Amino acid sequence: MPREHWGSQLGFLLAAIGSALGLGNVWRFPYVAGQNGGGAFLIPYILSLLLFGIPLAVLEFAVGRHFKRSIVTAMRFIRRELIWIGIGAVLVSTIVLSYYLVITGWTLAFFLFAVTNIDLVFENFIQTYLSPGFFIIVVLIMAMIVVKGIRGGIESANKVLVPAFILLLAFMIVYALMLPNARAGISFYLTPDFAKLADFSVWIAAFGQAFFSLGVGFGILLTYGSYLEEDISLISNAGIIALSDLLIAFSSGLLIFPIVFSFGFEPTAGVSLAFITLPLIFAQISYGAVLAAIFFLLLFFAALTSAISLLEVGVTALVDETALSRFRATALLSGIVLVLGLPAALSYSGLNLQLFNMPVLDLVDQFFGTLCIILSALLIAIAVTWFFKKQVIETEMNRNARWTLGDLLFPLIKYVIPLVLLLVFIAEIAAYFS
Repeated sequence: MPREHWGSQLGFLLAAIGSALGLGNVWRFPYVAGQNGGGAFLIPYILSLLLFGIPLAVLEFAVGRHFKRSIVTAMRFIRRELIWIGIGAVLVSTIVLSYYLVITGWTLAFFLFAVTNIDLVFENFIQTYLSPGFFIIVVLIMAMIVVKGIRGGIESANKVLVPAFILLLAFMIVYALMLPNARAGISFYLTPDFAKLADFSVWIAAFGQAFFSLGVGFGILLTYGSYLEEDISLISNAGIIALSDLLIAFSSGLLIFPIVFSFGFEPTAGVSLAFITLPLIFAQISYGAVLAAIFFLLLFFAALTSAISLLEVGVTALVDETALSRFRATALLSGIVLVLGLPAALSYSGLNLQLFNMPVLDLVDQFFGTLCIILSALLIAIAVTWFFKKQVIETEMNRNARWTLGDLLFPLIKYVIPLVLLLVFIAEIAAYFS
């Protein structure tokens, strides 16, 4: 059976941008930037995207398109022993997906409760069994999209979800900038503190943010690359994806900080920002329920587009490596995600599921969502650049490119990027123990 291809270059771009969107762009990037030099943080962040993020993305796209197979099969084709790197990437993406969908369920729940004008207190919500219920719902929604394939499911969904996300984000930014104390929020976010650039930890934070936001290491880009036609320029498309990712992440700060500062709250990140701070603010303002509904729908779209791409990594691997149809592969993997995700969904419930004195969700996020992803990207870069033919991969990366990096790209991925990934890996471990 011939391999399916993307219906259009735009469809591929929107799907790849959707995979990079994620919750981290909305609720993590603004806070990290604000704490690490404000406007000055953009310097190491953009450099990280150019020097590390885009080359790794091009590498994954190139490997996927060359072999036209999943990350598991591609690693096996490079060298049989390397199949475990591919299997590891699938395991990590599946485990990350299992708890990511728990949070995706929270965004859907808060959207629906905002639409029905029912006040929802986060601490009360997660203590109930509504959280596992919404987790199951979003697993089913995601599976219904992925089971329809690349064109009919993933591409079609992203053609709606990504533009809708951008429109909702633009609307919320306009509202935020009109608030009375918006200037203070913008000042906190963008006032450059160039002295921070002398701090090595700021550069590590910039690389980590660029690395995680593009989604390298999961096998997503390699998987999406396996469905690419030969006439697509990988370098220019990776650049467009990285630029879109940067603009969306940057724009999210123009939404978050004016709102937070206008109502006298401390800037935070992650779950506490989205589900505790902002709902308190929305409850104080006119049309707060409408704004809350728009905000949580925006978050839901961002989370769903990323979740779709994470599931596709495993589905493609199962279809390529076994005799399973896409329907059966999607059903099987979705069932596994349900089983793996239930402990995370019950972490904050009345059962209070914990491991090593940490909620299961937090522990899994720390280990698989951070450390294992860095390790996976490191191993993929080493596997391709050290065990595969340089000429073949260079030709694939530079094919149809209007401009190339000549002889710089391959050595950068082979020597420099693994070293930087190793430094980030060590920094994350050190931060955990400190």
